[in-house]
Amino acid sequence: MEGMNFIDGRWQAVARTHPRENPANPSETVAVYPLSGKEEAQAAFESAAAAFPTWKATPIITRARMLQRAARVLENRLEEVARDMAREVGKQITEARVEARRAVDLLDYYASYAWQPEGNLVPSGRPGTYLRSKRSPIGVVALITPWNFPIAIPTWKLAPALIMGNSVVLKPASLGASGAIHLVRALEEAGLPAGVINLVIGPGTPFGQALQEAEVVKAVSFTGSLQVGTQVKASLAGRFVRVQLELGSKNPFIVWDDADLQEAARLSAEGAFFYAGQKCTATSRVLVHEAVYDRFVPLFLDVVRGLKVGDPLEQTTQVGPLIDPSSQQNVARWVARGVKDGGEVLIGGREGSGDGYFYEPTVITGLPLTAPLAQEEVFGPVVTLHKVAGLEEAIQGANATRYGLAASISTKNLEVAEAFLEQVEAGLLHVNQPTAGVEYQVPFGGVKASSFGPKEQGWSGLDFYSDWKTQVVRP
Repeated sequence: MEGMNFIDGRWQAVARTHPRENPANPSETVAVYPLSGKEEAQAAFESAAAAFPTWKATPIITRARMLQRAARVLENRLEEVARDMAREVGKQITEARVEARRAVDLLDYYASYAWQPEGNLVPSGRPGTYLRSKRSPIGVVALITPWNFPIAIPTWKLAPALIMGNSVVLKPASLGASGAIHLVRALEEAGLPAGVINLVIGPGTPFGQALQEAEVVKAVSFTGSLQVGTQVKASLAGRFVRVQLELGSKNPFIVWDDADLQEAARLSAEGAFFYAGQKCTATSRVLVHEAVYDRFVPLFLDVVRGLKVGDPLEQTTQVGPLIDPSSQQNVARWVARGVKDGGEVLIGGREGSGDGYFYEPTVITGLPLTAPLAQEEVFGPVVTLHKVAGLEEAIQGANATRYGLAASISTKNLEVAEAFLEQVEAGLLHVNQPTAGVEYQVPFGGVKASSFGPKEQGWSGLDFYSDWKTQVVRP
């Protein structure tokens, strides 16, 4: 794929480019992307600002029709989109197809809001007065998205922004920009006016510099690391700019004493190791009731041992490569740190064979929940096992990190499940399901250091991209 920026309705090349390799086969170049600088970002913000008044005035049903047409364009290209993502970010092809379908569904879902009741008409305490409220777009929004969900995350940010009448500048991660390119092409073919959607591909620093100076920007939505998200928030602290952050995680899976242990082993392993653990909702700690710990561990290891590591384009592959060499090295460093701190590697702990950036699914035991490996996000196929004595200890252990995105429990006990749902500090809680996996029709986001600002997706996704106007009218 040859990628270009899309600014003011035109695909534009940049003199400086960089190649993107296939992480499963690094000798294969799968894309060439721009190394955009500050000037390209500034041009995109100016384009979005110029397009906003016309898009705001466009009837919402007209905007919805364009989102629906874009959905049909993507729907006709699902296999192409999925294969591009699999080759570029190492996502197993079946998961990539599901993600491409999710982008289609998200466009249709947010388009459907055009036909829903809009605003409120409520009684006024003043005679002969109409008191009503309605949503209004906020203006230019900047969307900064990660590589691990190359089309789903851009779509769940972009679709509610567009249906509300905002203009957008989208900056995807250069490691996985193909999904964003497919999305913007679909919107272009659907007839979006020039400047309503702008795409800038390149490093984060020059884009951040332009963003910091762009007075036209009214909101920024960012998904990525805690460190970078904190920097984005700090850089905009002196301005009245809305900021929405989706950041790191350290998600627990609790195995209770009455759980179906075989099922719990499968659910926790899939949540931890599919896509090589490169999901913000991936399981990273498994907390097991002491009464079943010795029975659960061999079952869990058997499931992990049976996972197929390999080329993401092969249907039977379950664990693909890490995204790049630095990620592979980071995982190796964390495993070494865990061993140094007293942990025991039960399985894995090595780089995979072949030329790709593979790392074996790794299970480590013997570490306290306060150990760095049990506290910090690794973003790779590494999970720690911990024994807990009772419900209070399990819940305290689940909450014993600065993060709070997803959590799961395997149990048949309704009282235990309800205590887990009420007391665990996370934005996404599962009972007898993996920690990984979201549904777009409900709010998504975490608590504590995992998220900041309004939740994404569902009806909550509209709140960040709109203002409420209250109108008091006496004819």
